Amino acid sequence: MRRISFRDPLSEVYIENNKIIRKIKKKDFSSFNDLFEKNFYKEMVQKNWVQKSVIFNKEDFIEMTHSKIENFTEVTEMSSYQLFLSGIQTLNIAIESLKNDYMLKDASAWNVVFSNGKPLFLDVASFEKWDKQKTWLGYGQFIRHFIIPLILNKELKIPTSKLFLLYRDGVFPRDARNKLGIRILKSLIYLEYIFAPTILKSTKIIRKKEKKDNPDINKRILLAILKRLKKKLLSLEPKSSSFWTNYSKKRDHYSDNDIAKKKQIIKNFLKENKGKVLDIGCNTGEFLFLASQYSSESHGIDIDEDCINHIQKNLGDKNISVANVNISNPTPSIGWKNKETTGYLKKNINYFDTVIFFGIIHHLMILDRIPLNEIISLLSNLTKKNLVLEFVTNQDQRFLELASVNINLYKDFTKENFEKLIAKDFKILEIHNLEFNKNRFIYILEKIIK
Repeated sequence: MRRISFRDPLSEVYIENNKIIRKIKKKDFSSFNDLFEKNFYKEMVQKNWVQKSVIFNKEDFIEMTHSKIENFTEVTEMSSYQLFLSGIQTLNIAIESLKNDYMLKDASAWNVVFSNGKPLFLDVASFEKWDKQKTWLGYGQFIRHFIIPLILNKELKIPTSKLFLLYRDGVFPRDARNKLGIRILKSLIYLEYIFAPTILKSTKIIRKKEKKDNPDINKRILLAILKRLKKKLLSLEPKSSSFWTNYSKKRDHYSDNDIAKKKQIIKNFLKENKGKVLDIGCNTGEFLFLASQYSSESHGIDIDEDCINHIQKNLGDKNISVANVNISNPTPSIGWKNKETTGYLKKNINYFDTVIFFGIIHHLMILDRIPLNEIISLLSNLTKKNLVLEFVTNQDQRFLELASVNINLYKDFTKENFEKLIAKDFKILEIHNLEFNKNRFIYILEKIIK
């Protein structure tokens, strides 16, 4: 049994085989037992707002178990739109709970992950019976974890995933004010949530119990606060617009027939090779959406946050998971002793049955200076079995443009040399020539188990 969370004084979380186990002190048994019997809570679990839990009454403690989520996107991998949806989910849960005399004691973005393309609230221990007061202790944390990161993303184009690598407990107003400078005057929201707290020198909420207020009035006040916060959050919904979100409309290095051929290759292969699929550099999801029709799980990652926003906004009910991950510098393990969250590569070793890797090799080699053998090794670590790869030779027009005056560094980057190198890790099953761009080839490869 390995401990994976310990920051909550109320509970500790462990992982054992395929179960997540939350240990809670015996004195708190009745409160959680009552919560799980409430209709509003059962409905949130049924709608997949909140993770399902089962209680076991042990001798010295309460054991709460959850099914292990095999693959999920957490806040250090979320795009700004995914963080926005996580915030909406948190407030919806807080509002629904308060209506039923319960409250979330905190509002951490770490409480929510994306699983199968939807936000899922994990921290069941956050629920507590409402104390009849008109303050929410999670208010300041919500501002730091959702409102301020989305403001910085909007104004400075800082990916929210990167902010949480630097600020584990969210971005404090003083730090945001330093980053925004004069931009802080652009909006009343900025003044309210960033400027005002830095002037007042404190964002702490002090709970006074000098007299008993009317609980009904307090509930109405607190619900109004939560709904107003939701309205402010809705005004910060991220927009999606970048070069890559319009890439499929502007590319001139493929013909329509070449694109159709690439799609047909994916379709034919996945019809016979179902399983878990990862599309690296998924862009706006053109091939990811196609792959999802035939795979048991479909995952996509891309360095461009706007691309992930675009996909997430257009998912509908599709079972697709996406993350804002740069494959040349993937999300690391962070937290106490670097053990609280697992890095992207570590948690995905040999997870996928098929990896799709289209049009990325030359970018990694030229722009990131990653040697070809290292790229192949990485792909071998991610796939259990198959790799569908697009190889771009050093005669390709885009390759020449990227390499520019350094083109001589890549004189050995030929189809023949690539096939010699790839043969150490993969068996070549098929090679497909593109018609319009004759310097690009699609390879169907099978991993060699060593």
